[in-house]
Amino acid sequence: MGSAQIHGQNFEYKFCALVYLRATNQGQKFKLASNVEGLGAFDDVFIEYLDDNCRKKHNFVQLKSKTTKRVTMEQLLAKKGEFSLRKYYESYIQIEEKFNSSEEVKIEGSIDESLFILYTNADVGKNLQSNKVTDIGEAEFLMTGGTVLQFNEEEHKAIYEHLKELPKHREFLSRLRMFYSQAD
Repeated sequence: MGSAQIHGQNFEYKFCALVYLRATNQGQKFKLASNVEGLGAFDDVFIEYLDDNCRKKHNFVQLKSKTTKRVTMEQLLAKKGEFSLRKYYESYIQIEEKFNSSEEVKIEGSIDESLFILYTNADVGKNLQSNKVTDIGEAEFLMTGGTVLQFNEEEHKAIYEHLKELPKHREFLSRLRMFYSQAD
């Protein structure tokens, strides 16, 4: 096993421990799972919890531990690769089908109450950074410094243009967050 793979596993273990401790300290009722079968590219960490109104909320997290790398627009627009938005879109559609389904793996609640998170210690290119404030609500307890990016049509035209033929691209992008420059 290479050192990069070990670094990635440690990143996942530490993230799960952090989520567990923070959710427990906040007194939240929650479920936490990692490497969940059937969640596609968002399988690294799954968090289900009840909000203040007793509605089920879900966070689907993909962790990407990088050393001295930036996430670029080219990586997001690529058909394949670690940060390919098309790959994450396909996983989003796969997960949407699991909500209230009769399949063996089913998720109760609504996809409207879900966030899909790309979580990385890498920075993002200047052309990706946004001037808009991103509301992450209860998911704030996942932050370890860094910044959160939510794509918007004004500042990220190339992304919306690139995904426009996909039927639910707007819903997907509205629920997707990139937590970047997070602590190792």
